[in-house]
Order: sequence, then C-alpha cells, then structure tokens
Amino acid sequence: GSILAARGREAGLPVFDGLEFRKPKFLLSAARDVAVLASHLRRQRYDLIDAHGSQDFWTCAAARRLAGKTAPLVFTRHNTKRVRDHAFNRWLYGRGTDRVVAVAERIRRGYLEVAGFAPWRLRTVMGGGDARAFDPYARGERFRQAWGIPPRAWVAGVAGSVRLWLKGQDVLLRAVARMGGDERGFPWVVVVGQGEDLERLKALAAELGMGGRVVFPGFLDSMGEALAACDALAFPSRRSEGTSRVLFDYLAAGRPVAASRVGCVEEIVREGSEGVLVPPADEEALAGALERLRRSPEAARAMGASGRRRAEEEFDRRVVARRTVEIYREALRERGRGAA
Repeated sequence: GSILAARGREAGLPVFDGLEFRKPKFLLSAARDVAVLASHLRRQRYDLIDAHGSQDFWTCAAARRLAGKTAPLVFTRHNTKRVRDHAFNRWLYGRGTDRVVAVAERIRRGYLEVAGFAPWRLRTVMGGGDARAFDPYARGERFRQAWGIPPRAWVAGVAGSVRLWLKGQDVLLRAVARMGGDERGFPWVVVVGQGEDLERLKALAAELGMGGRVVFPGFLDSMGEALAACDALAFPSRRSEGTSRVLFDYLAAGRPVAASRVGCVEEIVREGSEGVLVPPADEEALAGALERLRRSPEAARAMGASGRRRAEEEFDRRVVARRTVEIYREALRERGRGAA
C-alpha cells in the first residue's frame, strides 16, 4: 500500500509487499515477517538485497540467514544516532551485512566507535537531489510578480512541511522581523509548504506586522521558480533531521543558505563556503546571518555558486546512483557473483 510499491508497479516491476515491518517489540509480527520473507527468498532468485529502514534491515538479514541465501545485503543508514554496541548489532553489522551506506560522514564515524565493526564495509554517500530541476541563473520574476513581491526587494525563502516544533519557520519570521530596511526596502519572506501549523504561522506574520511581506504559496510540485525568487534560503530547524533533502535543493538553486547547526547540516552547508551556520532556535543569530548575506551580495553570490557546484558534482541523484551501483558491484564481487 505504500507510494513506493505503487510506483514500482507503474514502472512494470514485480512488487512483493506482504510484510508489516513493525518494531521488534511486536514479536509475533516480526517473526511472521522473517518467516514470510525467508519463504519468498527461497522461491525467488535475487542478486542483491537493499534495505533502508531499521525494521526491514534486520528482517532481511534474519530472513536471508534462515533461507540459506548468499545474495549480498546492503543497508543505507539515515539515522544519526550512535549504533548501540551489543551482540545482535555486532552480528548484524558484521557478518549479517555486506555493506553499510551512511548518508553522512558523521554517521559513518559513529559506526567506527562500535567494537569489531569492519571499516571496509562502510561507505559514505550523501545527496540525492536533482540539480537539473533548478536554474541558478533564474531570478524568479514570474513568481515575484504573481505574489506581489517588488522586483528590488530582498527575499529570504524557506521550504518544508510547516511543523514549527521541528522546522522552525517561526524562528525565521522573528529573525526577519528584527532586520531593518535598506535601499531595497524591508525584507520579504517566501514560505513554501503546508502543514499542521500553517495558520499559526500566518497569524504570527500578522502579529509581527509582516503580513504584507510574507507569502505562502503552499505545497509546490516544483520549487524552481519560488527558490529562484529568493536572495537567500533558510533552514531554521529546531532539531536534527539527519540530512534534509531540501538542503540539496537549496544548493542546486544556487542561493546562499543560513542554516541551524543541527544533525549533519554542517557537512552539506559549510560555514563560509555555502552559507552561514547558527545555533538552532536562535532568532537573533539567524537575523545576523541573514543580514550578513544581505549586506555582502558578492560573498552571497560566491556561496551560492559553491553550493551549485557541490549540488552538481557531489549531491546530484545521478552521482548518488553511480556511487551506489559501485558499492553493489563491490559486494557482488566479494560474493563471487560477478559485477552485474
């Protein structure tokens, strides 16, 4: 019933979705998943198994062992929490797994702290955005005109689900409210997205006297025009989101980024290179970072250009796909299955 299963069927791929993948505390469900998947693996021939979530990962490892299959297992870890050092994990990440792909270097380093984990099994592959979906030279004129943003106005943008406890769009509004005007007038804000706190955020904009300078286009299938209309982009998250995909879109748009120093953000947005980093939930620090970008347009453009280069060379989904395939081939060779 997942979106992934539906897209697989649309692409003409065979889909097997008879599993629940509930947490280990649901023993009967977990045992059933292992048994069902083991039976499936005995009937079908797979060259390689790829897992992305903790439940499906250990289920695949256990089912593969139960079925007596040797197809390599590759696990991609997105969670930034340190891996617990206990007997099951030492088996799971050692003999039970052929390769672990960490989506950030911080995650890879966390694995190295676990006794007995072989460093050569671990790779770091970041990114997954589509750089071609964004034009770093576009200025978003049509978007500005459609939403009444003056051509010369300085604009800060933010994109993501509107959940203030996590995403912190309210921190951004309060930060921009602290900024005064300049020869271009007072700064504007573009808030792309929808969510449970949207009405609260709109009320806050009015309360801060910014109602006429904050636009809410809602969810957009394509954010290219909206991000192009911005001079700087903000990532004001209050807590870790691991490696948030929207950051890769920000860099692809060729705009400097003011971001909270949470999770793995500093590996994507490097201080002074692609943007400015600030403590989370610190509206004063965020206002200072945005002011720095507004008052130093040449430096801001250089940061945007650096971000665009990384979006193309390191974080584009085509680059990620090539690196992932190389890891698959490496695991296949070790299992004596060639380099299919």
